[in-house]
Amino acid sequence: MFEGGFAVELVVALVAVGVASLLQGSVGFGFGLVAVPTLTLVWPELLPATALLLLLPMTALMVARERGAVDTIGLAWLAGGRFVGTFGGLWLLVVVPRASLSALFGGLILVAVAISVAKPRFRVCGPSQLGAGLAAGVLATAAGVGGPPLALLYQQRPGPELRSTLAATFVLGTVVSLTVLGLTGQVGRQHLLAAVALLPGVLVGLWASRFTTAALEGGWLRPAVLTFAALAGGAAVLRAILL
Repeated sequence: MFEGGFAVELVVALVAVGVASLLQGSVGFGFGLVAVPTLTLVWPELLPATALLLLLPMTALMVARERGAVDTIGLAWLAGGRFVGTFGGLWLLVVVPRASLSALFGGLILVAVAISVAKPRFRVCGPSQLGAGLAAGVLATAAGVGGPPLALLYQQRPGPELRSTLAATFVLGTVVSLTVLGLTGQVGRQHLLAAVALLPGVLVGLWASRFTTAALEGGWLRPAVLTFAALAGGAAVLRAILL
């Protein structure tokens, strides 16, 4: 990481993290869609810990920014499902090849997007929130795409509620993931240094998202959610093909 070409790698990573933070700050998810592929090319040895270390302060700031809009009751259902789903994802990683999981889950996300286009209204209630949280936990652990199930469920809700509730769910899930990685020795000094170096990208991207969120409130948020959910699903399928 600190050898020749570090300055170029840092600039590339900062730009990617900034764009990823702008995306997540605007539509509620998508950080991994931009940041993780770029970091995989630049500093693969720092994943997944560095990405999670960046995701934690970003989502915490998103919750603070729109804290009055958090669906607190829904958050309990989402978090419960997310927690259980994490263990389901870990089990699938043991019994199913990663490439197969990525292709399967990417395809399921694309199907969910298609259903959303055909039948745009989902009932946001305890069982559906529990199911979305469960799906998010499984997908995040096994394929690294946990945001789309939550965003698709909340696609018809006001933007502040969607973003803040998803962010709060991500905070809880990220804490669990980092705890597990820390206990297994997969979070070290180099991950912390890289996260500190890239934190300005997070802050700038999140600051810029304040302007894009206003633009998305005029009926553009749902199309943006569907578009980026489809991109996340397509990226998962493509990743499986290339593995």
